[in-house]
Amino acid sequence: MNQENRPFLSIKEVSELLGISVSTINRLIKRGDFPPKIKISPKRMIFMKREVDEWIKSKKDNNPITKK
Repeated sequence: MNQENRPFLSIKEVSELLGISVSTINRLIKRGDFPPKIKISPKRMIFMKREVDEWIKSKKDNNPITKK
């Protein structure tokens, strides 16, 4: 299953999608400014793609440059 068909993303995929570093994502999570990671196994953390998409939309909607 490729990234487009999965309902979740790894932190590396989120980093690549947004063009920001993993450490920046972790910092945003810690501040409560980004969707939380979900632990699916002892060593595997994911993000729900829908939540990341909603976060992107909220940033876009609150940006005066992209507001229409």
